Amino acid sequence: MLHNSARRLTVLASTVLLLAGVVSVGAAQAQVPGGPITYSIDFSNPRESDDNNLPEPYGEVTVRAPWGQQTALWEHPDRDINTPTLPRYPLNGGAEHRYVPHPVTEVCAFVGEDDTGINDDDILADGCLPYTGPGRYTISAEGGSVTLSIYDFG
Repeated sequence: MLHNSARRLTVLASTVLLLAGVVSVGAAQAQVPGGPITYSIDFSNPRESDDNNLPEPYGEVTVRAPWGQQTALWEHPDRDINTPTLPRYPLNGGAEHRYVPHPVTEVCAFVGEDDTGINDDDILADGCLPYTGPGRYTISAEGGSVTLSIYDFG
C-alpha cells in the first residue's frame, strides 16, 4: 500500500511538472490556434524625397505558422511609377480585420519602396520577428522600416 501511494505521488509530481513546462513554453511563444486579427501597418522611409515625402511601398506583410503557412495582412506588387503612396494601412487611420486560419509564431515584412526615375528602390523591411502577443513589431532594413501593430488576435 505504501508502494502504491509513492507511485501515485510520483505520477502526480511528474504530471504537475509536465504541465508547468507546457504552460511556460506556451506563454513564451504566445501561440494562439488562429482566429480574427485586428491590426494596422505603418511604412517609414526617412530617405524619401519626392514631391510629398511619403513612401510608395510594395511587397508583403504576413503572419506565419510554425510549419511555414502564412497569411498575408498586406500585399502590393511593384508598379514602378504607378505604385501608390501609402504611409499607413489602412489609410483612414483605423484598423484592418482578417481571419488567420493557423497559429502564429512569426510576423514578417518584405517591403520595398518605389523610387522609379529618381534612384534605386529602397528596402524598408526584410525579415521576421517572433510573435509574442498583441503589440508593435518593427522590422527594419537599410532604407526604413515597417511597423505592424497587432491590437487583438484570437
